[in-house]
Amino acid sequence: MTIAKDFASKAGIAFVALAMIFTMSVPASNAQTQTPEDLQKMIDTLMAQIEALKGGTASATASGYTWTRDLKTGATGADVMELQKFLNSNEDTRVAATGVGSAGMETSYFGPATAAAVSKFQMKYRADILSPAGLVNPTGFFGPSTRAKANAMNTVTTPTPDEDEDGSTDEEDEDTTLSGEASLDTYEADDASDDTIEEGAEDAEVAVFTAQFSDGDAEISRLDVAFTNSDTNAHAWDAFETVSLWVDGEKVAEEDASSKDDYLGDEDDGVIRFSNLHIVGMDEEDVEITVAVTVPSSLDTEELSTWTVTTESLRFFDADDVATTDTTLVDDETAAFTLEEAGTDDEVIVKSSTNNPVATTVKVNDDKKSDKTTVFAFDLDTDDSTNDIDVNEVTLTVTVSSSTYNAIVDDAELVIDGVTIDDVTVTAGTTTTATLVFNVDGDVTIDAGDRVETQLVLTFKSLNSGDEGTTVTSAIVSGNVDVEGADTFTSTGAATGKVHTLRTSGAILEAGDMSETLKVNSDATTTDDSGTFVVKFDVTAFDQDLYVNKTAASSTLSSGTEGVHFIITNGSGVAVSVGTPTASLSSTADTEGTQYRVNEGETKTFTLTVSIDPSSTGFYGVQLYSFNFDETAGSNPSVYQRALPAEDYETDALEI
Repeated sequence: MTIAKDFASKAGIAFVALAMIFTMSVPASNAQTQTPEDLQKMIDTLMAQIEALKGGTASATASGYTWTRDLKTGATGADVMELQKFLNSNEDTRVAATGVGSAGMETSYFGPATAAAVSKFQMKYRADILSPAGLVNPTGFFGPSTRAKANAMNTVTTPTPDEDEDGSTDEEDEDTTLSGEASLDTYEADDASDDTIEEGAEDAEVAVFTAQFSDGDAEISRLDVAFTNSDTNAHAWDAFETVSLWVDGEKVAEEDASSKDDYLGDEDDGVIRFSNLHIVGMDEEDVEITVAVTVPSSLDTEELSTWTVTTESLRFFDADDVATTDTTLVDDETAAFTLEEAGTDDEVIVKSSTNNPVATTVKVNDDKKSDKTTVFAFDLDTDDSTNDIDVNEVTLTVTVSSSTYNAIVDDAELVIDGVTIDDVTVTAGTTTTATLVFNVDGDVTIDAGDRVETQLVLTFKSLNSGDEGTTVTSAIVSGNVDVEGADTFTSTGAATGKVHTLRTSGAILEAGDMSETLKVNSDATTTDDSGTFVVKFDVTAFDQDLYVNKTAASSTLSSGTEGVHFIITNGSGVAVSVGTPTASLSSTADTEGTQYRVNEGETKTFTLTVSIDPSSTGFYGVQLYSFNFDETAGSNPSVYQRALPAEDYETDALEI
């Protein structure tokens, strides 16, 4: 729209104003000699007089339009034009006074002028837009908080602000006004918190520039950022797709960086220019500008290296609109980061789980399959991985002590972070050690840095009498988890489950307190010192009563009349000979003749006490080897149940 057309559209109002305001009447002959600029000034003056007669500043009429998306420099669309119209409805936030972007000449392109107008709007209503988000400086980005304020104002008539005693309005009081003759006092560059960036990274922070002005406030309008590499074959336009600037967590500017033409002057210098920034730095206050990059998903070897980030120049204005361009102070500070292949930091480590089931006796049936039993648990830890990890395949081994895997195990499931995987392939099932391959097929994703628990759940077949007391042990070794992050790789680390004993009836053992006491004689003979060792354990009877003889003996035999067997060790689980130890067995169980009785369903505590007087100096300990019982009163043991895992039933060693 030209000035002449704009004048014609306002002529009616202008002539009414002329009739009302005698002091501003203009002879018709003079009007013919007026330039368009003179006519526009006269119209503006007349409009102001009309508003003054109304009793205050006119409020903008809401259009009712609602914005539903974020808008930034480079955006296009009808909503951009509506935004320009909304901003032009208030003189404090208008896009342009005349020409393209001014009232009546709005466009559908979000350019620097629109960004500047958005910044004005943010500062005008900073209490509603910037302050709740912890921001001080405007961003020029039409994001959620700015959009919410604009939508609220555009759906209702904006009330006329009250005037203060000094004639200013509340809205005017909220505006930030620069003051003083600012100069750049300090400028520092720091590496980002993570100075290693992978291929495919988006808006990854690579540097933080901190500026502080003295003697006044300043508005940074332009920043030239340089990316350099010691390898002359490495080019910035091959390493980066975009470069952006962020202030207080908001993106304030973004430039394409994937072409030579995106860089200033000699492209080999790798300088990206950011203009029309409107970043405000208050006197003696730090303003932080974060530089971020978006990286292609595939880089050449030259670009996979260390890059340096510097500021080539910084341009700012003070309160008097005096422009200063600094190219020396800003160029002294550098930051650095390294581009690396995607997946370099990705890893999965198999680790022991605190929830790994303790060794126990698992109750199974002799006429049907058992309930599901968790026999093994381990963790998958992605540690410092950059990317989320998809699990493709997990391989475990299960070892049974008798018969074969296929004869003992009915079914197997793997539960990873609560997700059940039942697609399993079993190999070597006709041997005692079978390999179980669980096809996860990406159904489980472990977030980068998370540690998740994995459980092996087995269902057992009905147990033949000849397999009573069969043990089951599970394990996973390094490389047996196939995963995929930015690339496909395998795990490190290993874990082994506890030993579980399968029984249709009998005893469940649980290790208790262990203690050891050294008795030192006061004479000169060193070989007559002795030690006393105590092993406590609980026994639960299931599906039968247990009868246990009140005796103990050093033995590893699956025979004999004793209630328990034990061995003397060197403190590392290796049996040693020390002559004839003295041993006794006591219990909280009821006594029946020369036996202890544990009724079905009861749990009783047994205490093994062993004293030894070795003939030679050494380290000695005691390990409970087996618990021996029968289901008939007065009968000698028919079941010799190992106490497993052995280390849970072994005392510490004494040097005697």
